[in-house]
Amino acid sequence: MNLPKTADVIVVGSGITGAATAAAAAARGANVVLLEKEVGPAREGSGRAQGSLRVQGRHAAEFPLAQEALQLWTEAAEEGDFEMVTGGNLYFRTSEKELPVLQGLVKEAHKSGLTNVRLLDAEQTREIMPCATGPFLGAMWSPIDAQCQPEKGTAHFVGRAQRNGAHVAFGVKVTRLLESCGRISGVETTEGRIQAGAVVVAAGVWTPHLVATVGLKVPIMPVVMSELETEELKPLFAQTIRAFGFGARQRPNGKVVVSAGLNAKVAHGISLADFNGLRYWLPRGMSFRENLKVSLDVPRILQQIRHLSTFSTALVPQESPEPKCDRPLVRDSLDRLSNVIPAIRGARATRYWGGLVDMTPDGLPIIDGGAGPLGLTIITGLAGHGLALGPVLGEIASDLSLDAHTHRALESFRLARYTDGPIHRPAMMI
Repeated sequence: MNLPKTADVIVVGSGITGAATAAAAAARGANVVLLEKEVGPAREGSGRAQGSLRVQGRHAAEFPLAQEALQLWTEAAEEGDFEMVTGGNLYFRTSEKELPVLQGLVKEAHKSGLTNVRLLDAEQTREIMPCATGPFLGAMWSPIDAQCQPEKGTAHFVGRAQRNGAHVAFGVKVTRLLESCGRISGVETTEGRIQAGAVVVAAGVWTPHLVATVGLKVPIMPVVMSELETEELKPLFAQTIRAFGFGARQRPNGKVVVSAGLNAKVAHGISLADFNGLRYWLPRGMSFRENLKVSLDVPRILQQIRHLSTFSTALVPQESPEPKCDRPLVRDSLDRLSNVIPAIRGARATRYWGGLVDMTPDGLPIIDGGAGPLGLTIITGLAGHGLALGPVLGEIASDLSLDAHTHRALESFRLARYTDGPIHRPAMMI
């Protein structure tokens, strides 16, 4: 493979964050190389997302990023078709005990200037979504949220990076970060060495393995979220849906994408790597044990023993296997959705899939340009929020790589928060 020998910025990972980073840095005239171990973009996290571009319902620190990201998504949609629809978002309330949660989310949204987010009763909700004729108590409504087809949206930013002059290489695994005198000097790959003064690692669940080569520890737990897609149905709703027990959106082609919704049950394969950061994860795992489906990942453990390491790039697959989908879980979510929207009942599921999600102990992403050698930027732990935030994360990573600073507030996302003191414990598993 004819890879460049030098670059200004190397980006590792072609999910939405990596793709947007490459596009933003190349647009500023930088010589950019985007490297991806898979045979195409968005094969693990970004391309397997539900597709919601959600602004509300977040931690307060994420609101400014989400608002800017949505504007960037809107501008990108003027350049190409990735099925972007601005239909708003409804958090359905199906039990009384959910009301305080939604009231808290509305309060946080209003603090951040999202004053059009409000609580609705059932009748008001049906005015917005007439097909919701089943039983529910109300909803939280945000009119500005949007949706898109994840793999198409990510591919759009990869294409933008290429049009801006970035060199994009698929099937190339980065095996080591190179460091000299406290500064990043490039990367070692399966196709040779590339020298660069700045490297952005946006490698999802594999980020801890790569940054370990320069001595950094990143507390990421890889989990699998399950989803399904139905056959084509008549147009029913343009809004994205979140609720306890189900989430959904309807694509322009009529297919309905269904997820397990708020505080969903996720799957995690236990390996020796879980001893790293166990003090962070054990309290959260105990609090949300009903939402965590664990199993012993014997093949992974044997690999770790063979390589005498829990975090080594030798443990990173060149092509990741298909994550196992929990079909009973998402079929149950489809049933819950059908209770609220009876017109969906009986719809046939035509596709199931699982997506890898890089979770942090506090549910907040890690966005840091000062945690390791000078010139290294880490963006990981997006906990399923990465698709919506991707475009602004690309702008941030570009700023950190080329200017060593950004005007966005990133204090809440520093890696050092895990060693500086007590960490925030989220109210939900995911």
